[in-house]
Amino acid sequence: MNNPAAVRLPKLTAILAFETAANTGSLASAAVRLSLTPAAVSQQIRQLEQHLGIQLFARSKTGVELTPQGSAYLAYVQQAFETLRMAQQGIARDKGDLSLNIFALPALASRWLNPHLKQWLSQYPDVDIHIHATHSAVDFNRSAADFYLAFGNEHYPQQEQTVLFQDWVFPVASPNLLTAPWSESQRKIDYPMIHVDWGKEGQFLPDWHEWLLSAKWGASVPNRGPIYNLTSMAIDSAIAGNGILLGQQNLIKKEIAEGSLIQLSEHRLPVTKPYYLIYPKRTLDKPKAMEFIQWLQSLC
Repeated sequence: MNNPAAVRLPKLTAILAFETAANTGSLASAAVRLSLTPAAVSQQIRQLEQHLGIQLFARSKTGVELTPQGSAYLAYVQQAFETLRMAQQGIARDKGDLSLNIFALPALASRWLNPHLKQWLSQYPDVDIHIHATHSAVDFNRSAADFYLAFGNEHYPQQEQTVLFQDWVFPVASPNLLTAPWSESQRKIDYPMIHVDWGKEGQFLPDWHEWLLSAKWGASVPNRGPIYNLTSMAIDSAIAGNGILLGQQNLIKKEIAEGSLIQLSEHRLPVTKPYYLIYPKRTLDKPKAMEFIQWLQSLC
């Protein structure tokens, strides 16, 4: 006869606490995600370790690190959660639930995806599109995301990846800002310059100093102007006439076409990292997921 204790499963809450701590490397961070106290997370993990009879983490003042046994157990846990999520998607599909959950960088969602969305909705009116704008990395093992429109792909080696486009920047301004008819032959900008600060990702986005040097437009020292950490806010600021912006070509097409922004120079520099569509393999099991991928590719 089988020993019931040998097949008794641990509490799901304890397994979830373990997975979250493993993904974050910190009991405190896991506690924030789970809306618990660090002590409660620690207790659940200890209960799981007692149940399994192994040590899952090596604890230190800086956080927690998986033991070899913990790493092996984590692989099974993630596979089990993935199976549960696939089962839930299967149930939703059988119920006729047609929906796609799109996570995207805010500027990509508002400036690139939204202007085209009417086309998709007219072709597939029965598919509910849920769009969530975020700058945070997407954990497909812990979120409802089917797709993520991301800048770069280095954080997603285990997921499917499709290059969307690699962008370029060039100077643009509102016609309301320009006090006289603009001519590129002036090769000088006497207006405030809008700056975008992407933090560590800024190394991939050309700034005004780089552009002025490359274009050989007068002094290479940029003019002062407002600084934004969000591309969409910087675009809004340029439209409002607060200064001249190095706008990303694919994010300002609508504004250029409508005339709310004017291109001031043909000289452009590349954004040196592409934008990607990231998704787990399970997404392809959802109705209309492949059609959505193909539609996005048609926009690029």
